[in-house]
Amino acid sequence: MLASSIKRLFKQFGFSPQLAPIAKQPVKEKVAFIHIAKCGGISIDNALRAVFAQPGDKRLCRETSIAGSLANYQSPIETLEDCCDFSEHHLLHLQHVLKYFAQSNHSFISGHWGVNSEILKAHAHKRDFITVLRDPESRLKSNYIFNKLSNSLKIMPPNNINTDSVISEAKEIVFGRRGWQMANTQIAFIAGKYPKHLDDAKKLQSTFIDNLNHFKLVGFLEDLPSFKKQFYATYQKDVRIKKHNATSRLVDGTKQLMLDDLRQFFDDKSTKRHLEKICSVEKESYLIAKERHFE
Repeated sequence: MLASSIKRLFKQFGFSPQLAPIAKQPVKEKVAFIHIAKCGGISIDNALRAVFAQPGDKRLCRETSIAGSLANYQSPIETLEDCCDFSEHHLLHLQHVLKYFAQSNHSFISGHWGVNSEILKAHAHKRDFITVLRDPESRLKSNYIFNKLSNSLKIMPPNNINTDSVISEAKEIVFGRRGWQMANTQIAFIAGKYPKHLDDAKKLQSTFIDNLNHFKLVGFLEDLPSFKKQFYATYQKDVRIKKHNATSRLVDGTKQLMLDDLRQFFDDKSTKRHLEKICSVEKESYLIAKERHFE
């Protein structure tokens, strides 16, 4: 309520404020939050900011990072395959951006960063890396629906541009290369690249686990109370994570039918079997990580 009132006041004077939590006093730690899409990131980001962030410690801007990737991308982006190629390029660009900010003086950096072994070995001893993971099938479905409702970028499918053939589009994406990328996003953002196929994903599994071992904290969306306990044990501070369901806020009468259709699509037996297959290695990796970090 107070934040909304302040924003309205600023707008009356011709300003567009960006309000975000910061710590009430200086902190000694330097922290990097690796925000993987649809893993509770905004809620956790805000909670971590309230503990670590100092004035000027902003989130990585998604639009700016994509613009940066486009600026040095030479190939056309016209087909779904082109979009998949660009996603691989964008992930590498995010790693370069993280490498730059990791060596900065910012107390807290956060965003949809891509990390890799080189960055962690160079910076994890002087900056605490934190991330939160999620069950891969649940993450994929949530990510797909959220993007379909909100994403207006054609180069990042799914998007909300075409709403005439929602199920046909979902089949093309989920059962194709883009669906494979979405199924292995957590491996990609922690190990450093998208696997090409199941065998490649299996090879990247050890890198995924080894890289997580460089993290100060690894949380799991399905068990945030354990994450809070681990956080307190590590920093002797409470982290207060408020529920933030961005998807539910996007649904109005015109989008409810599309949401119902997509939920029915993901409940279909053939879709479930396919998701189980393409998420199988990331699910195995997720369970290994969960066992090592929380149990």
